[in-house]
Amino acid sequence: MPCWMTATTTVELKAADQTLLKQAAERLGWTVVLEGDSLRIQTADGITLVVSGQSVVIPRGREELVQTLQRSYAHQILDTVASQFGWTVEATDTSESTFVLSKF
Repeated sequence: MPCWMTATTTVELKAADQTLLKQAAERLGWTVVLEGDSLRIQTADGITLVVSGQSVVIPRGREELVQTLQRSYAHQILDTVASQFGWTVEATDTSESTFVLSKF
């Protein structure tokens, strides 16, 4: 493969709300730019993900970034829905996969 080419992988990403997906990426400290119907997301390490429709194109070997984005997206959904009903969401572990909902 020529040195100017980058091997990429396309992964299915079931994210229905582009606004929440943008907020999820920003929650991770990633930069997001809207380009037409696509989101161009750049990680803190400079890796670029392109989200279009229900898929994301990423550099081959960096598929874990999609899982990280999916977890952040799920957390963003919980935060948004909880705030609509006056609840707060707290992660109870460092992996942010267990949450406690509280209402005051």
